[in-house]
Amino acid sequence: MNRPAVVLMIKAPLAGLVKTRLVPPLSAEEAAALAGCFARDAARCARGVGGEVVIAYAPAGGRATLEPLLPSASRWVEQKGEDLGARLEAVAGEVFGDGFGPVVIVGADSPTLPRAYVARAASALADGEADIALGPTEDGGYYLVGTRAPAPGIFQNVEWSMPRAYAQTARNAAARGLRLLELPAWYDVDTPADLARLRAELLADEAARLRAPATCCWVMNHFLTGA
Repeated sequence: MNRPAVVLMIKAPLAGLVKTRLVPPLSAEEAAALAGCFARDAARCARGVGGEVVIAYAPAGGRATLEPLLPSASRWVEQKGEDLGARLEAVAGEVFGDGFGPVVIVGADSPTLPRAYVARAASALADGEADIALGPTEDGGYYLVGTRAPAPGIFQNVEWSMPRAYAQTARNAAARGLRLLELPAWYDVDTPADLARLRAELLADEAARLRAPATCCWVMNHFLTGA
């Protein structure tokens, strides 16, 4: 199978639903607007990788909010499941079931993530260099997971939103004999400290500004003093 797909796991940017840990310093409406910029930049990154781009959205009615932000998206999948692991497995199963593979799933919380990291995962899986790819975040989670083929069980007994999530997923993969590609670490933007780091990166790094134009525009137009 060599019909790669990049899946974006995105929550609809609704006030009070997304980026709640950024309130304060942001208002709920500002946090939602920033999340919308993250979604736009994540979609831009995915389009640059090549292959099919799939938007895995939440909540159930979230597609209506996301469609104006992501007008070029052609394939949509609703996230279903009680926790993140169940949602990841369900989304991957649906995309594989549609005839795509490998499948690379990326979050939308890392707007300046280098596209090369996602492309590296897609190419290594497509070429048979690895069976699973994981992109670690600095808090112990991961910004990306990809597999060459369906890999049921790799998300079982994982403590989500905890610093052991990456290690537990990697251990599940090893227990199933899957060859792992570990990508470079990156950071999610979840907390005020992360937001300050993002602002500093955008101010200092032109490459980051080019990778995340929507986010950069928003940040530069909102003087996040104290963030």
